[in-house]
Amino acid sequence: MPLVSRNVTYPPCSNFPSHLSPPLIRNDLLNESEFREEYGFTKDTVISFDGSEASFQSSSLFDAIRKVLAGVPTEKVLDTKGRKWKLENISEKGVLPSLSISCGDRRLRLPNFAVFSPDSSIRLRSLDEAISDVNLPGNVSDPWRNIFAERALENDEVRAFHSEVFDTPVTKMRFISSEILRGQINISSLIPPSRRYFERLVGAYDGSTSIAEYAACSGSMLFKQLSAWRPYDGFLFSLFLSSHSSMTAEINVDQLDREDLVRAFAFLEKHGDRLSQLGAIEVGLRVLPSRPELEQALNRLIEQIRDDDVEGQASSLKLFSALFCLVDGELARIRLLSTEPPFYRRLAALSQAALIHRQIVNSDVDIDHFSEWAFSNHGWQHYLQSLADMRLEPRWNPNLAMASQMKAEFFGRIMISSKNYEQNLTDSQISDLVLTNKTGSLQSLSDFFDPYLPGPLEGGEEAKNILPAEFEETIEAQLRAEQIAPSSFIALVNSALLFRIGADKAELAAKGLKLARYRLLNIESKPELLAILNGLATVAAVSRSLTLADELRILVRKYRHDAEFSLAISEAIEICLVAAASRTDLNAWREFVGDWLTELAFSDLSGNDGEVLYSYVRCMCDLIPELWVSCGRAEAALTAYNESLPK
Repeated sequence: MPLVSRNVTYPPCSNFPSHLSPPLIRNDLLNESEFREEYGFTKDTVISFDGSEASFQSSSLFDAIRKVLAGVPTEKVLDTKGRKWKLENISEKGVLPSLSISCGDRRLRLPNFAVFSPDSSIRLRSLDEAISDVNLPGNVSDPWRNIFAERALENDEVRAFHSEVFDTPVTKMRFISSEILRGQINISSLIPPSRRYFERLVGAYDGSTSIAEYAACSGSMLFKQLSAWRPYDGFLFSLFLSSHSSMTAEINVDQLDREDLVRAFAFLEKHGDRLSQLGAIEVGLRVLPSRPELEQALNRLIEQIRDDDVEGQASSLKLFSALFCLVDGELARIRLLSTEPPFYRRLAALSQAALIHRQIVNSDVDIDHFSEWAFSNHGWQHYLQSLADMRLEPRWNPNLAMASQMKAEFFGRIMISSKNYEQNLTDSQISDLVLTNKTGSLQSLSDFFDPYLPGPLEGGEEAKNILPAEFEETIEAQLRAEQIAPSSFIALVNSALLFRIGADKAELAAKGLKLARYRLLNIESKPELLAILNGLATVAAVSRSLTLADELRILVRKYRHDAEFSLAISEAIEICLVAAASRTDLNAWREFVGDWLTELAFSDLSGNDGEVLYSYVRCMCDLIPELWVSCGRAEAALTAYNESLPK
């Protein structure tokens, strides 16, 4: 049962005007033991236990616990409402103490308070059990071991120790599961605002410039540590990091015996999250020759992913997509992991989404309703942060987080893995299910492009495929046509995320727009126009073409108030933010975005354009504070404009 701190009270001190200091500064200072000692402060926390409304003054509760652990049979403790509770040790002789506190017919089992025991052997045994139970890292547990060997913990140290235990994926997973079962879900529980927690979940960022490099370094070390902790549980926790094939390539199952590996795959079939299932498929295909017992389980896992109806109410892929947006949006909102490359934050977000997903799979939660709730909470922050991330990782945009594209990506990874290990699939049903054109195979159900578009962790990588000569000829022929129409850019736009597109192709597209005087002929519909405009913005981003981005801004200006195909303010903003990724330098990116949004702010606005644009500007500036420098005029103008509108 986790320890929950409600509030902290401090006796007044004439030497420190606490009422005049900001709360954040005051709390940080008062949490420092050296500061409290210097100024004569004492701290007394009011605590409660998860799932209970009862709360206690920590000093009186801890004093009572010390007495019971010293051998006193029972102790009376008053809660903050004055009710009497009986505290006792209900454990059998020879085992670690187990404390219970009761009031009438209400009884609570307390978390591990053996840290207060006068017996060092009991304290050290309790530490060893905690380390084993929650996989507490050695660099964390070793300092505590030194303290436990010497003495019992002070009151101030208990919260720090319990915080270390609580800030682990094992404990958080249990806590999330209990909250889901009680129907008391809140975002701070689903997404801990703790760098320490996420570093324990996915490993500490090590300076890697790509996910492949990270997988070979920190990822590999984390997987080895998890396997050494507990091979079975460690394997299931490792699969939370299956958001890229380079990560699953580092997962080793040599320490798992046949029974445990089969048991793990059986668990994933019935209770697994979609990301872990995908990772298990990639691992299974790799080790299949030495683990042939996995073939049927692999077949069933692939069928589960194939049969997931992303438009249905019970779609696991839709839920996973929504959870990814929720977690990534919250991390962006609180600016956690904001100094690392986007791929690292997304790795953390995807892994936490998978961890949450696995708990929901094992509950009675309404998946469709929960998916809508998750996306509506932080989908907005995820969307804008992902557009801003394109400055560093231009080949991935938030539209690729949709459930339908995630399913296509999963198909692509399974097909690529099956092709890589095709020699392992001789005479296997898996080969027919994945690699053939038979009805119901992944290959027969896949579009040509979608399975091979970049994933969330690949936005910073250059496309591996060289542009085929026939594609290059088609692109140039279309761009050099006498009449510039949407069809002039189709080949270029469709190739932008799949092949390496040189700056020369982007420059040729920019030249075509200029020669056509920023007017496209033969537009059949607005969706066609939007597809081309967004596609050209993507070309400008991946090729880092400043020229195309600048020409595109003029083109959007032309169509912003077009009589037939007028662009909504939100559509113009998305094109702006994607095209801005042509600038890699933060200052240049900031100025481009600021200039374009300011131009929109001072343009002819109608309807709720002012409110929509204002919400974009404020949210973008909150996520990327550097934008205030270039967006201040836009924000001020929009504030004045919106206030001038009739109420």
